[in-house]
Amino acid sequence: MQVVKTVRVPVHYDLTKRKLSTLNELTAKMTYGVCLWSKLFERHNLKGSYTDRARFYDQVKTESGLPAAMVQCCFDTASWMWKSYRKQLMDWERKMRRAKGKWREKLLKREPKKPFSNGISRKIPVWFDYRIGSIEKSTIKLCPYVARVSTLRKGVKLTVPLNPAKYHFDLLSKGKLKSFQLVKCDGKYFIHVKAEYEVPNQSVHAIRGIDLGVKRSVATVLLHPNQPLRSSDFSIVRDGLKRDRLNRLNRQVAELQQAEKWEPLKRIRHRRKHVAEYFDRLSARLIADTSKNCLVAIGYPKGIKYENYKGNGKAFLRRLLARWSYERIISYIQEECAERGIRMEAPEELSSSMTCHHCGSRNTERINQSVIHCWNCELWYNADFNAAINIGSRFLATPLTRLGAVDSPEAGDEQAREIVACEPGSPHPSGVGASHM
Repeated sequence: MQVVKTVRVPVHYDLTKRKLSTLNELTAKMTYGVCLWSKLFERHNLKGSYTDRARFYDQVKTESGLPAAMVQCCFDTASWMWKSYRKQLMDWERKMRRAKGKWREKLLKREPKKPFSNGISRKIPVWFDYRIGSIEKSTIKLCPYVARVSTLRKGVKLTVPLNPAKYHFDLLSKGKLKSFQLVKCDGKYFIHVKAEYEVPNQSVHAIRGIDLGVKRSVATVLLHPNQPLRSSDFSIVRDGLKRDRLNRLNRQVAELQQAEKWEPLKRIRHRRKHVAEYFDRLSARLIADTSKNCLVAIGYPKGIKYENYKGNGKAFLRRLLARWSYERIISYIQEECAERGIRMEAPEELSSSMTCHHCGSRNTERINQSVIHCWNCELWYNADFNAAINIGSRFLATPLTRLGAVDSPEAGDEQAREIVACEPGSPHPSGVGASHM
């Protein structure tokens, strides 16, 4: 399996003012070049083909003052921005054709905006290829890696020292460096490096169906072809530590706001996001570590936040969804599985929790948030595990020939093997056979 991963490496803090000024000028010029191409895309309805680039190449090169290779890289960035905008616009128009009433009023306010519709408000990072930049090992004691970037002066390159951590070392040493970006964030420069490397594929012997939720962070069921479900096939990834840490930070932020202590509040403004990302990454690693020789199927709740708008009469659900970062969790699981050669699929989970996995009927009733009852076969089952089975069984040859765990009517937490995302240094949760809370 070919894995392409982007890693964020900070530029060394000892960067001189002269080099910093050169980087500021270069990134500003390239942002202007992307803006010029974007205006041409809008004015002439360009599609992003080679013919479109050749048609206005000389015009953009003259107006921007950029070298030839940089003009082409700016075109690629503008092309990607407009293709993304047009795809979002098509999805929005499709929803508008079906929308009625208050939902239509909400959608009208969510019309996608064209690139640079508000002018140039920030710098746009552009991918540097081998013609205008490279990441190389350094002989300087100050830093082990440097980025060599072409400048606006012909034949002159700028050497930018990098400050990689141990994680960056491992990735940069084992991967083939394809391209990179210069990104400015909070007044500091970072290099986003795209590394490509090979990972041996794992053979697939089972399917791990995963249902993401708010009450239970992750509910998983291991499905073996033509084999009945057992209690050891059920597992739960809980996020109690994550919630406790976030609640503690929320109380700290509230106290600082009431006391009007703005300086300490400013210092911790990103801490909640970093804590959430840290625990989501731990959960993703646990799932990947316990999915050896499996195909991982994760239900993707597409559009669930988008459709639960303010005023739809579901305030409680909307408050729960506000702290649910399912897209980040899915992307983390995808990255961790790819690093181990595990195949992952993310089908839409539409009606997965309301369809009986035993008989396939939708004549069901959600007794509460956790329990589903099928009126067709009289099965009582945990709704999260039912959804996980339906999601995973889509990739089995005969999805409706499995036998459900009907001996345990609700397939509750006491039946499942619990996995808790914990901090480094704690006992590994996958080593616990079964625990109860």
